[in-house]
Amino acid sequence: MKLPLRQGLSSVLLLVSACVGPRLYYLRTELPILEGRFDLAVAPGPWAHADVPVVVADTASIPDDLVLPTLKALMSLPGAADSCDPNTGAPRPDAAEYCVALYKTPRDWRVSWPIRNLMKERDSCHPPFGGVEDEDFGRDVPVIGFAHNHPCGTRMSSPDLTQFPALKTEQGLWMMVAYAASPSGRLARDAQGQLIPAWAWLATGHKEEPRFYKWNSAGEVFQWNEDKAHWEFQATCRPRESSGMRGPRILVPKCTPELNW
Repeated sequence: MKLPLRQGLSSVLLLVSACVGPRLYYLRTELPILEGRFDLAVAPGPWAHADVPVVVADTASIPDDLVLPTLKALMSLPGAADSCDPNTGAPRPDAAEYCVALYKTPRDWRVSWPIRNLMKERDSCHPPFGGVEDEDFGRDVPVIGFAHNHPCGTRMSSPDLTQFPALKTEQGLWMMVAYAASPSGRLARDAQGQLIPAWAWLATGHKEEPRFYKWNSAGEVFQWNEDKAHWEFQATCRPRESSGMRGPRILVPKCTPELNW
């Protein structure tokens, strides 16, 4: 039976949608950037994920009710965990790191869509230092910090310790800050008028045995204890880098006491 043209096109579109499936992440090349700078990408928000809520809470810091579901959801993305060759320890071609921004609106706490790096699929993701384009509140929302995953279950790297919100100063320079900030330079404050500290988060380990870490700009590292349901202090860590004949080589941070992984 020959279908009318309009009905036939509708059937094709439905079939294509079913094959493509729901969006899971964005590629950096899909995002707007500020001032033509690749590092100043703007991520859309909030992330439309069934397990990642928008959290209404009157707290001075970002609630774990948002942080923990976000870290677990990152681990479930394609290539985000258990994606290394068991013989070599090297990432498989499908291994990927994803970055999200956790941010505050005038009424709640949210997380941006994940960004997956298109150009270097086996390299680290680049946080959206350009901020977030929230569907309800636009771009002037302060970012609390960034979360990402390690697909091979590895520990944090020295560069991981240095990724915090960026804002533009009156002199026109971009700089990272230790507090929640919007790219326009607005710093977030709690109900008592105090600045809200910025944090970074890492989801690593294995899908069945994930490990979650967070740290602040002072390098104070905490690990989530699922049994006790709280963040336990682990160490104070500092980034380090060594230079060699082949250029700089990224090292793991120097931590006191030494971290057990």
